[in-house]
This record gives sequence, C-alpha cells and structure tokens, in this order.
Amino acid sequence: MSKEAKRLKLSQADYTAAAVSYFAQRGLNPAETESREGQLIMQQVKKLGDRVFSYMQVQERSVLIPMLDEMLRSRITLERVLRMNEILVNNLSTGLQQLSEAQLKQQREALLKLRKQNEEMIEAQVREAVASSKIQQGQTQQAGAVGEKSAANY
Repeated sequence: MSKEAKRLKLSQADYTAAAVSYFAQRGLNPAETESREGQLIMQQVKKLGDRVFSYMQVQERSVLIPMLDEMLRSRITLERVLRMNEILVNNLSTGLQQLSEAQLKQQREALLKLRKQNEEMIEAQVREAVASSKIQQGQTQQAGAVGEKSAANY
C-alpha cells in the first residue's frame, strides 16, 4: 500500500481515505473477487437473454405452431385429393369409353364450366386467406409487443 501511495504522491492516510471513499461511493466490497460492474453486466446480459427467449416463445405460439398446423392440414388434404382424383380418373376413363360423340362434347362443355367455377372459387379463397393472414399478422405484432413488455419486466 505504501508503494502505491508513494507512486501517486499521497500520504498513507490520504491514500487509505481515498480507497475507502472509492469503495463506499460505488457500493463495492473490496473483499469480493468479481467487481460490481461485472455483476451488473452479467445481470443485463441475462435480462437480454430472457427477453430474446420470451420473444421466441411468443413467435412460436402465435406464428410457427399455427403455420405448421396449417401446412400439415394442407398436406393431408392434398394427399386425399390426389387419391380421390386417381379414383375419379379411372372411373371417368371407363365411363368415357362408353359415350357417344355428342355425349363426349356435352361432357367437355360441362368440364369447362366446372373448371371455370373451380378457378373462381380458388381465387376467392386466396383473397380470403390473404385478408385473414393480414389480420393475424396484426394480432401477432400486438402479441409480440405484449411479450416484449412482459419480458422487459423480468
């Protein structure tokens, strides 16, 4: 201690008083091996980690799980539709072989009409899905903000 006091050109009493004042002003315990600043930084890092984790949980609940659910539902529906189409094609092939030329023409016209109706329905469903996703996106953003606020309160 006397070396440091001499290096700084202070008496031992002034050096000791300054050291005690330094530790007292900063709320530090000189016997601790880790400084208070390090502890504060670690607390801030932990809080940030908690906030990130909370945000990820909100995203998982509000976006990822519903998205996975919808993807699975679409995949299963597509598989079922494809199987039904195979059955229908086989049945139609058998039935078409037995039709006259006039009946074939009538069936083609009906098929074109059905295709047009189907395309219109698909377009309507796409518009509805896009509108619904915009609504859900707004709700997700609100939920994310709530999750961030709750994570910030930790």
